Amino acid sequence: MAERIVIVGAGGHGREVLDVIEAVGGYEVLGFLDDGAPDESLLADRGHRLLGGIGTIADLGEVAVVIGIGDPRTRADVAARLHAPPAPPLVHPLASVGSSCRIGAGSVVAAGARLTTNVTVGQHCYVGPNASVGHDVVLADFATLYPGSIASGSVRIGRAATLGAGASVKQGLTVGARAVVGMGAAATHDVSEATTVVGVPARRVGPR
Repeated sequence: MAERIVIVGAGGHGREVLDVIEAVGGYEVLGFLDDGAPDESLLADRGHRLLGGIGTIADLGEVAVVIGIGDPRTRADVAARLHAPPAPPLVHPLASVGSSCRIGAGSVVAAGARLTTNVTVGQHCYVGPNASVGHDVVLADFATLYPGSIASGSVRIGRAATLGAGASVKQGLTVGARAVVGMGAAATHDVSEATTVVGVPARRVGPR
């Protein structure tokens, strides 16, 4: 019997997560949970529906969850509210995962993403399309790498930190918890916790 999964978050990111689940196969997707007002016609086009708000999960019985919310801080807040186990790691078959990589429960690796060797990915992380993760990188829980971002070898990405689309982090650096490396930025020095950096080379523009 296929494992039952609910996607929490019914916006565009949630539908992208659905793409990954369908590509992986072997799961029964019950539908979506969302406390907002998503476009339900877009869900119906995919053959799914909005089941209700996040609290509805208590009525669904034995089910695993994957959080289809792009912002890592929101993803962390939602995870704290859920009383259901995270889904197994979901790795798109068109992603590349090298030797001795560990990927935590609830994490999603999208098509075209590349993890080389000895990469550690925590729980509820997101590695977007064509993101590149070098050797010995560690992604803490809820870390998010948007499309085309690059974490060079031995980088540490903190809890709920974000690499924007096309951003890059030089080898050996640390991006602190809840920090943001903005879209297209090139981080050449460590990024402090809860700090946003932008530009090439990246410079601080204030707290997140």
